[in-house]
Amino acid sequence: MKVVITGGAGFIGSRLARTLLEQGQLANQAGVQTQIDKLVILDQFAPEHLPDDPRVEIVIGQANDSAALQQALKGADSVFHFASVVSGGAEADLHLGLSVNLDGTRMLLDILAAEERKPRLVFASSGAVYGVGAERVTDATPTHPKSSYGVQKLCCELLVGDYSRKGLIDGRAMRFPTIAVRPGKPNLANSSFISNIVREPAAGRTTICPVPEDTEISLMSPGRLIASIIKVHDLDAGALGWPRTLLLPAVKVSVRQMLEALEAELGPKARALVSFTQDAGIHTMVQSWPVDIVAQRAEALGIAADANALEIVQDYLSEHPPAAF
Repeated sequence: MKVVITGGAGFIGSRLARTLLEQGQLANQAGVQTQIDKLVILDQFAPEHLPDDPRVEIVIGQANDSAALQQALKGADSVFHFASVVSGGAEADLHLGLSVNLDGTRMLLDILAAEERKPRLVFASSGAVYGVGAERVTDATPTHPKSSYGVQKLCCELLVGDYSRKGLIDGRAMRFPTIAVRPGKPNLANSSFISNIVREPAAGRTTICPVPEDTEISLMSPGRLIASIIKVHDLDAGALGWPRTLLLPAVKVSVRQMLEALEAELGPKARALVSFTQDAGIHTMVQSWPVDIVAQRAEALGIAADANALEIVQDYLSEHPPAAF
């Protein structure tokens, strides 16, 4: 069985790769658990911290690079499409976002369809497709994105559904909430601050939060996300049903609650490393995201949210030992 992860050098992609190598199998097109013989990582650079494994193949290229996509996708049984320009980057450069997020996804779909293998495809979408501020979001909530990133993700969801309807692929799109806590360095995502306020103090570094303490955001921990991705991949298409896009559950937490959880685990010295300087642009963007998510369809399929902010902080610290305080 050949599995491909686009954006596989990124945080979610590389963590999924490690999990799949450990797990060793996935459901094939017939729904039968099958051994993974090859795992292809497509990204602009090679992933770090992957085990030296003969099943791994690295393809260097962008998500809108036709030659790289052709090389990576040939003979694929399952594809996890995570490569994208993140929210802040897509908003800052409209044409870059369109080229990678929309044109690259359509290119990927056409390559998969041309092979006539009907592979399983998991597409990483986002709660940014809503843009409804503090309103409750359910499986029936209309989509009215207020960012270029949200518009591009919504277009791709519809394409994944249409290619699946036509029997060209077996696709499923997952609307990710904000994922925290992310390791590594801060990125251009407007949600980067919610990871920064835990990751940086845990490493003994200062950080500046650009939104007020009472700002709320819906989160899912990386551990729960990876388990959810694999579960959705392995679902029979009939069990998933229609539409092929699935809203994931999340827990609503405030910046203050995240800092309280940080303090509960690492003490007041860690919390004191976080200061506040408001960025009106980021605050406005974050306020356009859904903060109350009720994902009954996903929950009925056995996908659950984290319990609270403390569980999210503990998930990070279990993978990344903190500095001494």
